[in-house]
Amino acid sequence: MSTNERLRSRSSIRTPIVIFGTAMTLFYLGMGTYLFIDKSFLPGIPADFRSVFAGLLLIYGIYRGYRLYADHLQA
Repeated sequence: MSTNERLRSRSSIRTPIVIFGTAMTLFYLGMGTYLFIDKSFLPGIPADFRSVFAGLLLIYGIYRGYRLYADHLQA
């Protein structure tokens, strides 16, 4: 297998991982932001826990975005 074929094979495997990772990063950031903004979303969650949970979702979303960049998008 030539170097060019190996790179093409790696690239075809990497693309779905990058797309899924980007979607999940946006999901976590969106859910965290939405929990902070809309108090009527998921009304069964107590107010104290809601803020902590939203903050953790935002932190985890930032972490996933950083790992996605460091592992797959950095040249």
